[in-house]
Amino acid sequence: MKKCLFVPVLVLLYVIAMFSYAFAIDITADMITKEGKITRNGKIYVKDNKCRSEKGSTPIYVIIRGDKGLLWQINGAENTYLEAKLTPAMKPWTEEKVFSEVGRKEIGTEAIDGHPTKKYEITVKREGKSETYHQWFATDIRFPVKIVNLNGKWSVEYKNIKKGAPDNVFNLPAGATLDTMAVPDVLGGGH
Repeated sequence: MKKCLFVPVLVLLYVIAMFSYAFAIDITADMITKEGKITRNGKIYVKDNKCRSEKGSTPIYVIIRGDKGLLWQINGAENTYLEAKLTPAMKPWTEEKVFSEVGRKEIGTEAIDGHPTKKYEITVKREGKSETYHQWFATDIRFPVKIVNLNGKWSVEYKNIKKGAPDNVFNLPAGATLDTMAVPDVLGGGH
């Protein structure tokens, strides 16, 4: 596992997109992430405050365990993992407000992947910088099915959403060992 990187930027974006409404959700979906000209297809599993995010053919995936206050990045090829404590920015947020949100405006409705959505323009301020994005919140399943950064740098979309996620996908693989060669302060959470 690379020593210089714990969680790719897209995972943080995914956490913003997904966990803002992850209360009492039990779903499995395809996840399409775009960063610049790069598109990655993956899978997402969500059950209450637990989440697993897989990106395409890479053996590296992320499990967020809100019930334990932990985030794991697992390298399936090496059967190793990194661990970080969840920070307030990564924990589930209330439906009304995203972490660090300073503005929200409903700007329309639209159907996304067969789900009726409310489209919002949301402004978030972190570390003195503001960022604005559009979010399509599916009213039938109470889940954000799409989020796009307005500067065009990234987007996350969920498709083929099905009810139910198996419990076993939220656990560390059998025999996995902590990667002690990793950077010690991951995401500001430490080991």
